[in-house]
Amino acid sequence: MMRQGDYVMLNATSRYFVGSGLDVMPTLVSLALDAGQHDYVRWNDGKGGEEVRLVGGYFQVEPEHTQLLSSLLPDLLYIRSSDEEAGRLSRIVELIGEESLCQLAGRELVMGRLVEIMLVEVLRRPLLQIEGQRTGWLSGMADPQIAMSLQKMHGDVANHWTVETLAKTVGMSRAVFARRFAECVGLAPATYLSNWRIALAKDALLNSERSVNDIGLSVGYLSDSAFSTAFSRMVGCPPASFRRAARKGS
Repeated sequence: MMRQGDYVMLNATSRYFVGSGLDVMPTLVSLALDAGQHDYVRWNDGKGGEEVRLVGGYFQVEPEHTQLLSSLLPDLLYIRSSDEEAGRLSRIVELIGEESLCQLAGRELVMGRLVEIMLVEVLRRPLLQIEGQRTGWLSGMADPQIAMSLQKMHGDVANHWTVETLAKTVGMSRAVFARRFAECVGLAPATYLSNWRIALAKDALLNSERSVNDIGLSVGYLSDSAFSTAFSRMVGCPPASFRRAARKGS
């Protein structure tokens, strides 16, 4: 049950309603269309009760990265008002409210950055306390040694990482590291690294003029053929075709 000052972050794959009881669901469904057309939706059934105000927002992810991000984040993150992190979030919400009412230059920029900071605050909370925790990136970051291996891969994606070198880097045996990584993240280390490399390659193909060969080298593939084979296996088409189709579609 949510209380005043609570915060919830939902994965885009989730469908949900917020209400005081099951009997309000039909009314909430009828308000759904209005919610898509107006900034605020008000409902007063005439039965009294306390006034409730919900502040919400969303982060839009490029379609080519949605599946990867959704698989790494839990469906639900819930921060209670009694949690230490809720105080920091409340101060950010107050700043967002102040910016929304002012007419100073750069208002939209400031509000956008404040919302981004809210996301960081939610994701950096003590990860072991996450309710409904499941395998994924957050679960991996909750384990110090697995978190270190993730940071190594992200920090130097072009390096020729192997399970053995990653295990050695974080001070674990190869077998124990591979097992714990899979238990925490839900993927084998090599699979996670491949997914991350292809995600970075997609972004570069769509948002830069760099050559396919240069992009492949930058994310850890030593030849055009190796990059094209890996990309085609995961995406369904070669890198050059992916770039052409995306630009034609846009």
